[in-house]
Amino acid sequence: MIGKVYRHILARIYDPFLAPLEKTLTEHRKELLSMTYGNVLEVGAGTGVNFDWYPDKARVYAIEPSVAMLKRALRKNRRDNIRLFNISVEEVPHQSALPERFDFIVSMLVMCSVKDDKQTALLYKKLLKPGGKLLVLEHIHSGNHTAYGKFQSFINPVWRPLTDGCNLTRRQDIVLKETGFVPEKETYFKTGTDWYKAVMVIK
Repeated sequence: MIGKVYRHILARIYDPFLAPLEKTLTEHRKELLSMTYGNVLEVGAGTGVNFDWYPDKARVYAIEPSVAMLKRALRKNRRDNIRLFNISVEEVPHQSALPERFDFIVSMLVMCSVKDDKQTALLYKKLLKPGGKLLVLEHIHSGNHTAYGKFQSFINPVWRPLTDGCNLTRRQDIVLKETGFVPEKETYFKTGTDWYKAVMVIK
C-alpha cells in the first residue's frame, strides 16, 4: 500500500507525464466518447482527461477511488452532465445514487490497475443494459516473444507499486473476450507500447 502523500504526488505528475502520449490517445478517446448517450459509467476517471469529449446527451457517472485524483478531476469538471463519485467499480452496485444499469461503460487506462481484471470484466457485464456497449482503450502486454514484452515482464514488479497498481503484463483484450464480450469494432496500435481500442457488446 502506498501512502497518501505519494498518491498526491502521483496525481500531480499524472497529466504532465502522460502529455506526450495524449497527443495520440486524445483522438482515440474522442472517437469512442462521441458515440455515448444515456447513462454512462466512466470507470477510473483519473484527473478528468475524458470530460471535454462527452456529448451533452450523455449523463456521465464518473467514479475514481483515489481521493487525490478525484480532487483534480473535480477542478477540471465544467459540465452539468458529469457527476463524480469517490468509489471503486466494485462499489457501484451498492450505490443508490447510481443507475442499476448503463447504456455505456467507459474503461480507459483502468483495467491495468484493478485488483482482478477478470472479475472487473464480469462486473462490467452485470452493469450494462441489454444492448449496452463497453468502450475500451487499454495498454496491453506486448508479449514475451518481443524484446519490449520481456522488458515489461522484467520491470513490472517494480513498476506496479511505483504507479499505484498499473500492471504492464495484462492482456485486457483477451480477458474481455474470455468473459463474454465480443468486439463490434477493434483496433490494435502502438505508441511505445501496444494498445487495444474497441467497442464491445455482450455475447
